[in-house]
Parts: sequence; structure tokens; C-alpha cells
Amino acid sequence: MINRSSCLRGLASVLLCLVGAIAGPLSAQRTASVHGVYTYVVSDDDNVTLKDAKHRCVELAKAAAIKERFGELVTSDVIESNVETGDGRGHSSFFWENTSAMAKGDWLADERPPKVEVTYSEGKLYFRAEVWGKAREIVQGRADLTWKVLKENNGKHIESVAFNSGDRLLVNFRSPADGYVAVYLIVGDDEAFCLLPYPKDADGRFHVVAGRDYLFFDKEADTAAKQYRLTTDRQREDNQIVVIYSPNPFTKCNDVSAEAHRPHTLNTHDFQKWLLKCQRIDKDMVVEKKWVRIHTPAQKK
Repeated sequence: MINRSSCLRGLASVLLCLVGAIAGPLSAQRTASVHGVYTYVVSDDDNVTLKDAKHRCVELAKAAAIKERFGELVTSDVIESNVETGDGRGHSSFFWENTSAMAKGDWLADERPPKVEVTYSEGKLYFRAEVWGKAREIVQGRADLTWKVLKENNGKHIESVAFNSGDRLLVNFRSPADGYVAVYLIVGDDEAFCLLPYPKDADGRFHVVAGRDYLFFDKEADTAAKQYRLTTDRQREDNQIVVIYSPNPFTKCNDVSAEAHRPHTLNTHDFQKWLLKCQRIDKDMVVEKKWVRIHTPAQKK
């Protein structure tokens, strides 16, 4: 004969074990005050604007602060690209090395405004950024996303982070589980463009199916897709592609409609506030970024 009270006690023990197994990883996700310093050097040949250099330096200082507190994982991807030189000599082949130091934590908020000092010595500008903030350690498993930045070249889609002004932008994406995805283009400190979800997604969400390959921003793959070209009026400009994924539903940020040929937009500060709020609520959210460089080819003489 089964003793009912013993069964209940046994069930309670199992439930307590399960709760402990679930709560353990969450309680281990530490939040700490961090402080970081980084020096970013720009030479005459780098052709980087003061604004871009300052932004990069601050972001690298934040990464340094997180890595100092929680550690890092460094990865490097090298992609061969072809860019039209525009000088009548055809294409110049070069390697764009995109080395990303992935800090094992998320920057949550500034505790003090970043401090940036700029000095000039022997033909180089030295940007020194010092930051103070709150960071959260990443300890739980994250979805392993597969995504590539592509450009259209003579009707073919080529993986590249180097664009000529006017080149079409595409993104190939695959996730290991059903979920939701958004894609943003960050232009300096001023503007964030919502590339995905598309305007037809009235609920502000784009659903993806596990294991399926998606080609975003291509009408042949999706008749409702919007197509985009990366442009600049400068000789060179660096933008950032941000891919946001979660197995849990989330709604894109509150942006405004721009001109007919441009995606919806908001200022970068408001975008970062929205993203921070989403990450605080959703511990399963994955945010990945890649820099893209846009060139203006030299005019043919």
C-alpha cells in the first residue's frame, strides 16, 4: 500500500529540486558596477570622423570594463571583398578583418556620463574614453544564431561588410528555434533605422521558424519585403547592423514614419533605451552587431 503523505513529501522534494535548478542560474547572473578606460588611436590614413572615433572609443571602453569584470571571448572573421575603385582600374581586392571582442556581459546603464579626452601627437589623434556603469554578467545559454551581411554585385549576393555607396543591403538569417527577429541600422549617434519588421507587419513583429533560411530585404524571397541601399555623402562612413532575436514575442520600438523611400526611424538614444528595457525583461534575448563600411568611389577622370 502506498503512503500518501510520503508521496506528497517526495513530490515536494522534486518540486524544490526543480525550482532550485531553475533559480540557480538566474541567481548566478551577477550585476555589478564597472569602470573601464580605452585609448583609440586614429592616424592620418584612417579617414575616420571625430564623431565616429569618439563613439568607437566609448563603446570599446564599455567592452573593456565588462571584460575586466566578467571575462571575454574573442572571435575573428576575415571576409574577402571586392570594391569598385572608380579610377578606371577595375576592382581592388582586399581583406576586411572584422575582429570582435565579445564581452561576457551586457552594459545596462551609465552611472556617470562618459569622459572623452583627445590629444594629438606625431601625426595621430589619441581618444581616451573613461566610462562608469552597471553591467550584467551573461551566464545562461543563448541561441546560436547564423546570420550574414550580404551585398548585391552583378546580380549575385556576396557576403561582405564593405559597400560602395548605392549597393543593395541584404541579410541572410537562420535561428535554431522558432522566435522573433528585428534588424536595425545605426548611423552614428543620431539615427536608428528599423529595417525589420517590414511596414506590412502591423503587430510590429517578424516571426521566424527554426532551421529555415531567410533572406531579408529581397522581394524575390518575400514579395512584402522592403529593399534597401546603403549610401553616404562622405568618402567613407561606418554604420552598424544590429540583429535582435528572442524565442519570446517582442514588439519593435516606437519609431516614426520617414520619407516614402526610407525606413521608419528614431534617434539612437531612444533606440538604446528601448533595447535596454527589452534585455532587462527578456533574459533570452540575443543582440548581435556587425560594422559595415560604406565607400564613395573616386570619380573617373
